[in-house]
Amino acid sequence: MSNQYDLLAKLSEATAKAPYRKHFEEFTFFSALGDVTGQSVLDVACGTGLYSRRLKQRGAKRVVGLDASEGMIDYARHLEREAPLGIEYVVQDAARAGDMGVFDVVVAAYLLHYAPSRQDLRSMCGMLRRALAPGHRLVSICMSPDIQLADSGYYRPYGFELQSRGQEGDEVRMVSVLPELPFALVAYHWTRPTYEAALRDAGFRDITWREPQVSPEGVTAMGASYWEPYLRQPHATVFTCVAE
Repeated sequence: MSNQYDLLAKLSEATAKAPYRKHFEEFTFFSALGDVTGQSVLDVACGTGLYSRRLKQRGAKRVVGLDASEGMIDYARHLEREAPLGIEYVVQDAARAGDMGVFDVVVAAYLLHYAPSRQDLRSMCGMLRRALAPGHRLVSICMSPDIQLADSGYYRPYGFELQSRGQEGDEVRMVSVLPELPFALVAYHWTRPTYEAALRDAGFRDITWREPQVSPEGVTAMGASYWEPYLRQPHATVFTCVAE
């Protein structure tokens, strides 16, 4: 288990510090999320609990992290034991999760694009809706429906490549080009209408796709020219919607 912890710690720390995650993803996500002080939050697809910890540190009253990976949750619980924040972690598949109760806010970073079919996508959206109080918000990050797929090396300057035919429902392989952080992930390419139909069928309204943003610190650290190609075609996007 210690070797597994070491590997997960390395991956979690390295990806959290990647410029696109720190200065684009987190900045855009938390700008969309706003103040969570005193609120209950369900963090779906929490992984090793990176955002769960961020949410608690930002004042959330209760945070529950959910992920299908026992290894990820084991490591998140390990971090909780090392530095207790009062976060609860649960191992469940988001597409088949049972009753999680009702929360003020639900967040889902990098969940929906792992749905291999429209039915799985609808199941995931249904679970997110059941966990959310009416009139309250879901804030999510997913692979952008508008990603650049013609050139697999487009995102190489940001540490990875995307490989896919770019058709609806196709597999998309995200492959690291960093020798110190080798990984390959498989997701699925869904269009904006497909995402929105699944969300509306689940009982969401007011779906808003957020404009990509880079933090001022990110511009200072990397330079505006570094970000220009990424902002033209960000590989990930943040959206919000409201439970009916």
